[in-house]
Amino acid sequence: MEPPNPYATPSANPYGSNPLSMEGSVAAETIAPLAGTKSWVQFMSVIMWIIAAICLFYAVIMIAMEGFMSQALIQQQPNNPLFKGPFMAVLGGFYFLLAFFYIYPAVKLWAYGSRIGTLKTTLRVQDLNAALHEQRRLWKFTGIMTIVFIVLMILGIIALVAFAGMIAGARV
Repeated sequence: MEPPNPYATPSANPYGSNPLSMEGSVAAETIAPLAGTKSWVQFMSVIMWIIAAICLFYAVIMIAMEGFMSQALIQQQPNNPLFKGPFMAVLGGFYFLLAFFYIYPAVKLWAYGSRIGTLKTTLRVQDLNAALHEQRRLWKFTGIMTIVFIVLMILGIIALVAFAGMIAGARV
């Protein structure tokens, strides 16, 4: 056996001195911050499910109002533009769509919290990666939705300015 080369590049253990870390375990110091957020993550998931349920309830009510009450409302207020056409059904469809924008993050938050719970018991690197993967999906969805809403707001502002210009031009 050759003696070690004193001029060789030193090697370091990236996992520290914990022998379990080299076998694919995660240190408790790494898990502690994640474990501290688990209950809050799942609480927010439940809140998002409740908001989604409320949105679905409003959607059903508005679509039902369109079907059952539109004729009665038109007879009572024939000049009200809100009661002409499928306004309530469109608004109900908006709430239906809005509910699904809450459901996906709620699912991802719950999955993230569940993965943290699994990680707390197994201490495996694979479970840490799975938890972070769920979190990455949540933030990717949130980022995409933020970009979409910013674009929609800009388009809405442009449409309002154009509409105001058309009205001002019609008055002249």
